[in-house]
Amino acid sequence: MSGPHGAKLTIYVDPVSPYSWFGFTNTIRFRPQLQAHGVEVDIIPFFLGGARDKAGNPWQPTPKVKQAMGAQDTALTGKLLGLKVVPPKVFPIASLLPVRVATWVKDNYPASIFDQTFPAFSEGYWSKSINISTPDGIAEALQHVFSAEEITKIIAGASSAANKKKVIDQTMAPGAYGAPWIVAINTDGERKDWFGNDRWDQVFHHLGVPYSPVTILPPGSSVSKL
Repeated sequence: MSGPHGAKLTIYVDPVSPYSWFGFTNTIRFRPQLQAHGVEVDIIPFFLGGARDKAGNPWQPTPKVKQAMGAQDTALTGKLLGLKVVPPKVFPIASLLPVRVATWVKDNYPASIFDQTFPAFSEGYWSKSINISTPDGIAEALQHVFSAEEITKIIAGASSAANKKKVIDQTMAPGAYGAPWIVAINTDGERKDWFGNDRWDQVFHHLGVPYSPVTILPPGSSVSKL
């Protein structure tokens, strides 16, 4: 395989998933260096519930035996990424509206605004327990990104037939059954997919991007941190 120039990384995210928040955060952090190596990076909102149903993997409550480990994992991953994770009062919620809004924002605003919009939803739901499945919840989560008048216009645009169809198309496109869903195509045109936020070494290897694997520092080094 040749170098990474011309490769592409696409990550599909839904704010109902805390791991989408983690994956989004890592992608934003990795993006400058990926782009420096000539890798195209795209972040796409998609409706996890619809993707899971189509794949035959509908949502089911987490078995009690896994709940403690799941809570530990989300809390510690959030801490390592500098994100405060507080389990929402209501879970799960229907995430179709925020996904439509994020899609509309991505298509109609500068990329920097989309980069604020998606984490505003994730933080709103996974840190502040805002029910982002409702217009009022959308407005509350995005109040520091847009004016109230602008949010009303965005919700109207997000509810247009064209935007609804786009969300359906990009939800079904990757064949995902979970979130985040990562698709990496290297310079040889070889595609590989991953589910989750914990396979970045495999992603970088496939893309041909030079990276440092996880290592243990010798005694006397700084305390562990990302």
